[in-house]
Amino acid sequence: MKVIFLKDVKGQGKKDEVKEVSDGYAKNFLFPRGLVKLATENSIKTLNTKLQTAKEEENLAKAETLQLKSKLEEITLHFKLQVIDEKAFGSISNQDIVDQMKNVYKIELDKRKFVNFKNLNTLGIHYLKIKLDFSIEAKIKVEVKEA
Repeated sequence: MKVIFLKDVKGQGKKDEVKEVSDGYAKNFLFPRGLVKLATENSIKTLNTKLQTAKEEENLAKAETLQLKSKLEEITLHFKLQVIDEKAFGSISNQDIVDQMKNVYKIELDKRKFVNFKNLNTLGIHYLKIKLDFSIEAKIKVEVKEA
């Protein structure tokens, strides 16, 4: 019997997969638990349409993420630290960077997405890596000046 899996079933199939299973297994186990539905011509067409729509939405989201990456890499954030006797006091945290991105550029970031971040406590230009969705990484340029 050909069925469409509605949920993952260990050792049998994954969600949205069309597979052939024995009649008894389908009638006595899979159907009563709501794990599968019968694979008819219409249900397979509906499934294919659903999968195609999901793929298109994923491609759109990936394109938006790439657009965000290019936008982030064009931006330079500016911070100031107090310097006395050539020693900087204070530091810039990833929360400070997230706040400035949100307030100035209206870009929402998660402070936990920074890769190997250490607070910035030296003057100069720093490049920070941030992980975005779909394993895309962006570099943010941060300039720390003397106050």
